[in-house]
Amino acid sequence: MDFRRKNDRRRVVATGAALIAVLAADIGVAGDGGDCPPNPEPGKCYEKVYSPAQYEDQAEQVLDQPARVETRTIEAVYRFEEKRLPTGDSGGQAYRTVVEKVLVAPARVERYATPATYRIVMTRRKIRDASFTWQVIACAAGRTPPRVGG
Repeated sequence: MDFRRKNDRRRVVATGAALIAVLAADIGVAGDGGDCPPNPEPGKCYEKVYSPAQYEDQAEQVLDQPARVETRTIEAVYRFEEKRLPTGDSGGQAYRTVVEKVLVAPARVERYATPATYRIVMTRRKIRDASFTWQVIACAAGRTPPRVGG
């Protein structure tokens, strides 16, 4: 490594020392019996096994928009017609034009039913917390089981 600054060198040395201290502490804890199973049987080897937390995913149908009825009023439709009517003054020879309003379609109210809409919501529920358990394992060659009571 090429250290251009004195601080870089110090940082690397400090990081290395911290790593060695962590590893030594881990070995020391395992060796002094502080991390041993409760009531171990003599002559058996144990291993601490980590079981992660277990979760369950659940799908739930949730109302997004409720059902509704919409009402719309449609106005009446009219058309205008011209009619020629006799005036009656000149013996049926004279006519007058009359504009008359004629109903084509009456006013009405229309209703539209809109069904409810739903959406799926996923939720996660914890079934079991993470835990450590001790399991009996075959002792490796050259490894002695921990002494009990001493």
